[in-house]
Amino acid sequence: MIDTNTPGQDSAGQQDIDEILKRNLELEKLEHEHRLMEVTLKNQTRDLKERIKEINCLYGISKILEQTGLSLEITFQQVVELIPDSWQFPEITCAQLLLNDHSFRTHNYKNTFWKQQTEVVAYGESIGVLTVCYLENCPEEEEGPFLKEERSLLNAIAELLGRTSERKQAEKDLSESKQKLKAQNLLLKEKNIALREVMNQLIEEKESLETKVMANVDNLLLPLIRRMDNRGSEIEREYLMLLEENIKQLTSSFGTRISQPSHRLTPRENEICTMIRGGLSSKEIAKLLNLSYRSIETYRNHIRKKLGITNKKINLVSYLANI
Repeated sequence: MIDTNTPGQDSAGQQDIDEILKRNLELEKLEHEHRLMEVTLKNQTRDLKERIKEINCLYGISKILEQTGLSLEITFQQVVELIPDSWQFPEITCAQLLLNDHSFRTHNYKNTFWKQQTEVVAYGESIGVLTVCYLENCPEEEEGPFLKEERSLLNAIAELLGRTSERKQAEKDLSESKQKLKAQNLLLKEKNIALREVMNQLIEEKESLETKVMANVDNLLLPLIRRMDNRGSEIEREYLMLLEENIKQLTSSFGTRISQPSHRLTPRENEICTMIRGGLSSKEIAKLLNLSYRSIETYRNHIRKKLGITNKKINLVSYLANI
């Protein structure tokens, strides 16, 4: 076959192709980063929903602890002030809650010998102590002067206080998570806008580059090939016709797609695919490749099998044209 390309033209064409491939790789990288960000956002949203479910489980507490709009200090102080009325001798009962270096107590609190104590636990760790005292000695019961029901009540109140501390901490974490998520959403939106702008710019540059390549092909290469077509032999003219068709498809992704490893096509099969796609019959291909007609038909069967269209009513020419 006669080589009609000059070194400068070959270099310019290859540079254009390399530039297109580079732009495609950049676009694929940006798309991958976008998918990762989407995946990260989905994961953060899923974690936030799980935290909300945990917080919702903490709302099965008493009326005081369910009140909204109150600070922890006011809430815990109100609970402490209600404790004496629930004991057997309220007029001589006092209470104190030591919680995270804070003290909440009734106005008459004294640390006496007659007392009950229990730890307040949150997240598996002790965060304070709840104490109930009698100011005077009282008749002996199951636990000194205290009833066993009073021990159970004391433990229940301590458990509720622990749950409340966990809920408040969880609400704080939730607020921080929302702020972080809000900031991340804003950042993601900004990145999405920038990504779309970059993608649009890449698409425009790709289309512009393809237009320039095809303009060079139409104005520089094809006229030379057509002039040679009038001078060569019949087989040379057929090769030139095939070359012209392939040059017209210079910006097509057919070569890349048909050569994918998943297709497992040999170089000869790729060559025959190109000829079939160009509209050549098995007889014409056999003549160009100096092979028998039966060999070309065998190649066509192998190609159909590797492309997964064996025993299907699919025209091979049409199938290859749509790749």
